[in-house]
Amino acid sequence: MRATFLHMADCHLGYRQYNSRERQNDFTRAYLEIIDAAIGSNVDFVLLAGDLFEKRAIDPITLSHAITGLERLKEAGIPCLAVEGNHELAYYRDSIGWVRFLAERELLVLLNPHLDGEEVGLPPYERREGAYVEPVPGLRVYGMRYYGSAAAPVVQRVAGALAAADRQGVEYTIFMAHAGVERVLDHQGGALSHRELAPLRPHVDYLALGHFHKPFEFDDWIYNPGSPETNSLTEAAWRERGYYLVEVDTEAEPKHRPVLHANPRRAFERLFFKVDACETPADLVGECRGYIERQRRQFSGKEPVVELRLSGVLLFDRGGLDLKRLEQVVEEQYKPLLCFVRDDTRASEFAVGADQHLGRRELEQQIIAGLLERDNRFRDRSSAWTELTLTIKQLAVSGASADAILEELARGEERILQGEETQC
Repeated sequence: MRATFLHMADCHLGYRQYNSRERQNDFTRAYLEIIDAAIGSNVDFVLLAGDLFEKRAIDPITLSHAITGLERLKEAGIPCLAVEGNHELAYYRDSIGWVRFLAERELLVLLNPHLDGEEVGLPPYERREGAYVEPVPGLRVYGMRYYGSAAAPVVQRVAGALAAADRQGVEYTIFMAHAGVERVLDHQGGALSHRELAPLRPHVDYLALGHFHKPFEFDDWIYNPGSPETNSLTEAAWRERGYYLVEVDTEAEPKHRPVLHANPRRAFERLFFKVDACETPADLVGECRGYIERQRRQFSGKEPVVELRLSGVLLFDRGGLDLKRLEQVVEEQYKPLLCFVRDDTRASEFAVGADQHLGRRELEQQIIAGLLERDNRFRDRSSAWTELTLTIKQLAVSGASADAILEELARGEERILQGEETQC
């Protein structure tokens, strides 16, 4: 059996980022670019692993854009198989959400297990409901919507149902879910551990995920394409993301060949400038201008979103920091769609003097001790607190567990406090 499919997720149509209409249009353009890629590649079907929309309540234009792409697929004879993400799940008071509305219009196939208490059913897709569909003979696709913190027990029950399912004639199985994987993005919820996903492995050839905007893949069976557009400045570093094109050949080894493709998207440029060497406002503007000009020569995009972030110790009164002038410099050089100048500098009274000729260890000691001596709680035993701080830092750098670090911190704090009591 051979087949080709496209795997996408997290289009977030309707996201008016920075309250910019043009940014909202960027999300539509990225979505339609991927739709066109699917048609141009003549795929057998498309997987949409959740968050087609940015939010539950959408405007008519956003709905129209979604329909435009799905109608293109339908006219090309390419079914779109989807699951609901956390951004678009219907409100409890609503009977259906907008993704379900699209399924009712037969513009996509919306998959999800049937849950009845502890029981999980995996019925075939019929009458616009069901857990699986077979878009190609011998290939079966299951789907599961976003379940958040309840995902792990649902996955465990689904794995049991998969083990009991009749798979006669099925040569290749895809399981699509809107869920992340632990340790990819520690700050984001809705993640499953590899241990929690392991029960699916005997029954699934390709685990198609959405939810996390950062692309990743594990063990030749877990795949997440990332977001087609940049939903936040932190995502700007994730260049290669967008969608997977996957060729399946059950006679070959391995059975599939996924290739991650980056769709065209709005460029983001993040600039970081340290102000420590700038003694006057004029120095800062001049040095920062030179830095911006050098960075611009290395940049090839058009009308990007630009962030300039200032850091370090400000050696003059903050009233002399002209952020508007720096914004003008960025606009002169980049002609950006949007520009943001962020001030993360520290006033000079918080700076710590240090001998630059010292070794790294001695320099760290001097800086940390200087900071601790400013706090009445630590001043009298600043050297002891400094040594404890460096010990904790070394444990963290060497990869020690959180429990080991907390234990060492507790022991060190007890030693220092007991020493203070003895002195008293």
